Amino acid sequence: VRIMLTGQADTGAVMGAVNDGAVYKFILKPWNDDDLRITVALALEQHDLIEKNRALQNENKKKTKVLAFTSCKGGSGATFLAANLGYVLAAAYGQKVALLDLNMQCGDASLFFSGRAPASTLADVAINIRRLDASFLASSMVQVLPNFGVLAAPKSLEQAAAVKPEHIETLISLAAAHYDFVILDMGRTLDAVSVKALDSADAIFPVLQKTVPFIRGAKWLLDTFQSLGYPREKVCLIVNRCENGGDIRLEDVERGLGMKVFRTIPNSSDVASASVDQGVPVMTLARHDPVTEALAEWGQELAQRTQPKRAGWMKADWLAHLFRRV
Repeated sequence: VRIMLTGQADTGAVMGAVNDGAVYKFILKPWNDDDLRITVALALEQHDLIEKNRALQNENKKKTKVLAFTSCKGGSGATFLAANLGYVLAAAYGQKVALLDLNMQCGDASLFFSGRAPASTLADVAINIRRLDASFLASSMVQVLPNFGVLAAPKSLEQAAAVKPEHIETLISLAAAHYDFVILDMGRTLDAVSVKALDSADAIFPVLQKTVPFIRGAKWLLDTFQSLGYPREKVCLIVNRCENGGDIRLEDVERGLGMKVFRTIPNSSDVASASVDQGVPVMTLARHDPVTEALAEWGQELAQRTQPKRAGWMKADWLAHLFRRV
């Protein structure tokens, strides 16, 4: 805090002082003790408010998790997992979640919740990036729940061309300041836009299945992430539609890729297909399905890690609590 005692309102001096980033208060001659006392008190109050806001922003930044889902090969189920994990975090654990569909070629994350065409898309946000604030972002989303919104992908490749890396950086930074979780549905294309998004992620989840084509795709992705300088702990393998038996075991996947599988999601193809076809979250469609239970367990772990004060009601019988109305 700096108090400037000045004999005249010198605009140049005032602007030069303000631009150095400090909290300034100005007192013009003639002044008295009361003027000085009141000015100091106001300056200190303003300084305290700024520090509290800064601390809150830092706290929110630490708690927010940016999670990126990407497919090792088409049909992995990455969008299904991203969409349904976001819904579980919001509906079951009270987290504020933003799902950003960054699949520029054929993104369809919003269709997992509604058959209606979205009024606004990522391209509209990019075109109006100078207007972007929390209210504009929320109004551009498909609002699935009061605490869960989906920003749809561009409707065409022509619109997608309007989205630049700097837009993605601004968008994710803003979302991280206002949401507990920011989930990115990445698609499979690696370009400047997608790399900028991956750079911003706290965790990257390559999604594969236990087949040779998926393992080859995963190997290529892991090598690419290594060349980009991402630490190994940032990349977490997800094996979707995982079943016991078969020619390829989970151990074979880990040996072939040189890293442990972070999480497996069981196979429940009929329920998953019905969820996608109807545009209804799997948690709503089939609460006792193994896929729902796996996502609920994952959501619980994430919610407890980032927002313990909201997860205080969670006990060992969390599943019974979650499904108590059934």
